[in-house]
Amino acid sequence: MHGADLVGAVLNNTSETFAGFLDTYERDVLPPRELAKGALGLYAVHFRRFRKQFEGKAVDQITTRMIAEMLDALTPRTANQCRALLIDIFNHAAAKGLCPDNPAASTINRIEKKQRKRHTVEDLKAIREKAPVWVQNAIDLALITAQRRTDILDMRFDGVRDGFLYLVQKKTAKASDAAWIRFRVTPELQAVISRCRDDTASPYLVHRKPDRLKQKQAQTKDHWTKVEERYLTRAFKEAREVANCYAGWKEEEMPGFHEVRALSLHLYKKAGKDGQKIAGHASEGMTKNYQRDHEEIIWSEVIPDLNISEITG
Repeated sequence: MHGADLVGAVLNNTSETFAGFLDTYERDVLPPRELAKGALGLYAVHFRRFRKQFEGKAVDQITTRMIAEMLDALTPRTANQCRALLIDIFNHAAAKGLCPDNPAASTINRIEKKQRKRHTVEDLKAIREKAPVWVQNAIDLALITAQRRTDILDMRFDGVRDGFLYLVQKKTAKASDAAWIRFRVTPELQAVISRCRDDTASPYLVHRKPDRLKQKQAQTKDHWTKVEERYLTRAFKEAREVANCYAGWKEEEMPGFHEVRALSLHLYKKAGKDGQKIAGHASEGMTKNYQRDHEEIIWSEVIPDLNISEITG
């Protein structure tokens, strides 16, 4: 049995503090992983929670019970996110000899009950009719390409070349070969790209003229017409409310822009097409780029040919 250094525990000088090691983890462990901006933002929220919860504690003073009590007070989804992050943090701490084991690993994952429901074709059509043109373009691209919000907003006109629309998915770019996708410019996709062109000179397919350009936005955005993810989410929600769709549903059940992707995959499957490849979901054989250390980028070629006229009119 390990003896307890009570004096050291009171003076908190037996080992590195958890807050101190968290600084090291943020500085040394996360950057090489090249995580997406959204993931880093979420981590920052969790890190603030951890610092407050374990303030003044040394790494080896944190017990499974302490972690379990914190997780029990959170929603299942947030608890599971925090648990996964803490397991990784304590794995690195244990590897440095700062704690004898991983106290977070002994906790149990919570069951997450998915609350958001799916869009129906009829209701998404109603939402689209009430949305601004740039939101309509985002919806159409999401339906045709089955991509995430961040990747839809990153699509550029100069990414269209030699009959293809090229895209590197942000979320999976460092995790799977499926991140490098080139969409064949089918008549269906070309119709959406053509609708994206207007009298605003923008490099992005989905773009808008801001009501007023804030100085902070001008500094953080690479182009003044680029749409931020949160703004698209909010604009979609506003259109949904105006259309009065899904009456009687709870707020947490209301499908947002993200669920357009799920509808797209459903419609591709219903049409007998391979929606998983279009979405960029990894498969067992999609490891070529990593085996070759990216000496040669191998693009996953897909054919976005879903007929969305039922929604677009």
